[in-house]
Amino acid sequence: MKRFSRRWLLSLSGIALVVFLLSAPMTWAGGGQHYPNGVEDFAVGALPPPGVYLVNYLLLVQKNSIRDNSGNSVPADFKADVLAEVPRLIYVSPFKLLGANWGAHVFLPFYHADVKSSSAIPPLNFDSRDTGMGDLIFSPLILGWHLSPSLHAVFALDTWAPTGDYDKNRPATQILSRNHWTFEPVVAVSYLKEGFDVSAKLMYDFNTRNSDTGTDPGQEFHIDWAVGYGLSNGLSGGVVGYNYWQTTDDKVNGATVEDANSRVGGIGFGIKYWPKQGPFSMTFKQYWEYGARNIATGPQTQFKISYAF
Repeated sequence: MKRFSRRWLLSLSGIALVVFLLSAPMTWAGGGQHYPNGVEDFAVGALPPPGVYLVNYLLLVQKNSIRDNSGNSVPADFKADVLAEVPRLIYVSPFKLLGANWGAHVFLPFYHADVKSSSAIPPLNFDSRDTGMGDLIFSPLILGWHLSPSLHAVFALDTWAPTGDYDKNRPATQILSRNHWTFEPVVAVSYLKEGFDVSAKLMYDFNTRNSDTGTDPGQEFHIDWAVGYGLSNGLSGGVVGYNYWQTTDDKVNGATVEDANSRVGGIGFGIKYWPKQGPFSMTFKQYWEYGARNIATGPQTQFKISYAF
């Protein structure tokens, strides 16, 4: 049995209860967990002007323990290090739909993962490392409203396609490859006024079946948020965070997995440099997690570069 269900685009999580691991080999619970928590932050609800944009996400995710349904560490010497690079190409058109600017985007994740665990419990014994491609993410429907000079909103429908280097016998490949589709409605809102930035991105995930394991991952709700303040020299920063909840149970071969839903929160700081509000910006963020249940947990560092063509 070597299957590790990970948290994330970037991320590493979704671990089931040990009792479930023992009773259902080849499957780990914890929802689909396609989305890498915390990747979005300041001004996420403000769609940029018409044009073409490149955003590159670089993530270092370090997981050092697995938590059970009570939040206690599972008895395993567990360590996971994931380095992910995710280029994102965005197109914002000059055309209007429902009073909003219409856009589209596509992400292509790349990763290197090193996942190790040793335990007296057989499902928690593995040593796996891999480098490859994750699942493609795309959306032909992004709508951005500028409701006032201060208030902005975005709606999108993101889709995750099972195109990555998934192998059910190699846990490291499952970090950014899930072998199932995810359909994710997105609503993002930003309030930007006099240097202040209050932003949030809300997402709800519907997952299809992993045919290799007979697993139907549960649905998920998660949010990225940021509260910051900008200075006149192009430097801004503030508090950033995320919260994730699995809202429905997993099913394995039609049987419901109870008391194994995942959840976790993260909080940290972010610093953004946007010189003269020109075509280039970069953002650095550091997160620490809390409140983990049925999931692997640990700190993560993120660096994002944006460029407008």
